[in-house]
Amino acid sequence: MTEPIGAPASEPIQPLRRNRNFQLLWVGQVLSDLGTQFGALAYPLLILALTHSPVIAGVVATASSAAAFLVRLPAGALADRYDRRRTMVVIDAVRATVLAGAAAAVVTHVITWPVVLAVAVVDRVGDTVFTPASNAALPLVVADAQLEVAWTTTEARQYGAGLAGPALGGLLFGLARFLPFLGDALSYGVSVVTSSLLRGNFHPSRGEGDRRGLWREAFDGVRHIWGDALLRATIVQAPLINFAFTGALFTVTLALQRHGTPSGVIGVTQAALMVGGLLGAVVAPKFQGRLSVHQLVVILTVGGTVFFALAAWILPSPLVALPLAVPLFFSPTANAALLAAMFRRTPEAMRGRVMNALLQLATGLAALAPLVAGLVVEHVSSAAAMATFAVALGISAVMALSLRGLRDAARNQDGVEESDATSAI
Repeated sequence: MTEPIGAPASEPIQPLRRNRNFQLLWVGQVLSDLGTQFGALAYPLLILALTHSPVIAGVVATASSAAAFLVRLPAGALADRYDRRRTMVVIDAVRATVLAGAAAAVVTHVITWPVVLAVAVVDRVGDTVFTPASNAALPLVVADAQLEVAWTTTEARQYGAGLAGPALGGLLFGLARFLPFLGDALSYGVSVVTSSLLRGNFHPSRGEGDRRGLWREAFDGVRHIWGDALLRATIVQAPLINFAFTGALFTVTLALQRHGTPSGVIGVTQAALMVGGLLGAVVAPKFQGRLSVHQLVVILTVGGTVFFALAAWILPSPLVALPLAVPLFFSPTANAALLAAMFRRTPEAMRGRVMNALLQLATGLAALAPLVAGLVVEHVSSAAAMATFAVALGISAVMALSLRGLRDAARNQDGVEESDATSAI
């Protein structure tokens, strides 16, 4: 295990609040995430203002998501080729420049929807390249024993950005159309500064002779995951978990909208869901070491199935946020345990590839969740749609109880090597 930069094993572990590198990395990630979330609402609002076409707005959203999907695996390989700090600096410098140009184009009334499409793709692809570099840098700036706490702090950042970003983006857009893009550019610019101030060696520990071609290296992450029993078990069931959670959250919006709920109430309901995840990230360190990875995943999936079923009964009331916030509360703790296990089981030189391979495999099915939710809500009912996602999570719960890689995780998480990593799940 690579020692954190500037923290030799002989020195006492420094609290995260006093760890300069961690604080700089975290602030840079917060600002980068916040900038990305500004666009979550600003891009479709600008497209609708320019074209009055929901179809074109959908095309822009789909194109940016497709671009991110296509570059995710090679982006992980890039994070393992080049200095992670430099990658973060370059990516956010490019995004700051492009978003500043977009703000100027809006002010001068020369913006067109193809330009917005290009900016959205650059922004989303940039996020896809920035994320594995910043995540792979995390184990280099904190002690091994702090990985779970550090990651839950990261989870809190993501929920906070998801809660505040779209709302701020919408508020700024209401004041002036160029403001969310200017705010986006400024957030990336400050991220460039914080990333530049990181101290230490952030270059992957591999030589030029280890390079074999970007795509071949990209699939090394997939092969590493499949060769480890715990990681393999994770990507077998994680797609269903993400599919269920994505679909449930989207179903809430559709159900409330079809029921005639005011848009402000819908926004408050979605915010309440994010608060559940944010609170879970805040208290997650208290669970560190008390529950195994297997126990956490079982709690998330079995408990989530029950609360999803309860949510199906409550819909279309805004009170549906209460049962759905409960599994979201436990999600950060389970994610932190799984990601810490991934970092410990992955060579330092492969962390970018493995991280992005996990994201690619775990989130691919979730892209279908809004379509499934829309079809079931349209042709059956919102309760049936929520029940569908409860069933998906229930299947994942059965997997959590039976997959060998997860059952053995508790036995191996004290540092014992997996003796049969390539055995059947």
